Amino acid sequence: RPPASRTTELFLARSRSPPPIIPADLRRSIREVAEELWSEEGGIPAAADAAEREKGEGGSPISGEAPYPAETGRSYADRTSYFEKLANDGDPRAQHSLGLLLWSGYGGCHVDPESSARWHAAAAAQDHLDGVAVLGGCLRTGTGVGKAKDVALGLKLIECAAERRNPTGINKRAALEETNGNFEEAYRMYSECWRRGNGNGDGGRGRCVPNALLLMNLGWCHVHGEGTTKDVPRGEDLWRRAAGMAPDEGSEEAAWLLYLQYKRDDPKEARQWLELAADLGFDEAVEEMN
Repeated sequence: RPPASRTTELFLARSRSPPPIIPADLRRSIREVAEELWSEEGGIPAAADAAEREKGEGGSPISGEAPYPAETGRSYADRTSYFEKLANDGDPRAQHSLGLLLWSGYGGCHVDPESSARWHAAAAAQDHLDGVAVLGGCLRTGTGVGKAKDVALGLKLIECAAERRNPTGINKRAALEETNGNFEEAYRMYSECWRRGNGNGDGGRGRCVPNALLLMNLGWCHVHGEGTTKDVPRGEDLWRRAAGMAPDEGSEEAAWLLYLQYKRDDPKEARQWLELAADLGFDEAVEEMN
């Protein structure tokens, strides 16, 4: 295996002892961005305990997408309206989930980068780490934030989330490595999160629970041999795990990739993954079904 770069060594060293909270200076910057993005919308929707979180440096960070209960009786195609109500009530996880749907256009909504960035800012303002990471990506590229674009702040927010072992932060951080052609470094970050998510190597302390997108990315590395030795069965297993987290972001693409893997040699197996990807709204799958 190639030696780790200084960047990866620092990343892994920091990940062993993550700071418990978001630094006060970054929280202030996040709040300023959120207030600017919500200035024409009547204020930032926040949960009832938001005032308590504003004291000092804030409470424990929140992470993850909002669950979509099966008992709603709705299909995945209707999940936007479900998350929208919770988001307007101030639920930061629902705000993150809604922001993801507005970015992708899945779940019964139209693509709206500005609204997506706004909802992620609302989540980030409540210490939601996935929201912090995605807002960081928006600020870095200027997507959906207009004149609020701030490359330096965006990178700081991504790093902040990644240092706290948040999988969305790790995905964003690893994507930057991939953009620079550092596939071994990206793989190391994905696999470190996967290892910690299974409680391996540190007695179960400091877990990093992978999300569906990270599992999909790690599976891609194994299937295509990017940054690691090619191992198709292992990659497919990771894609199954990601698809099993539906409707979270990354599950739809994992299902589509499984369809492509099986469509020639096992049409019956392929069909179930195609149907799941289409139900989740993945564009290529919807077109294939039609």
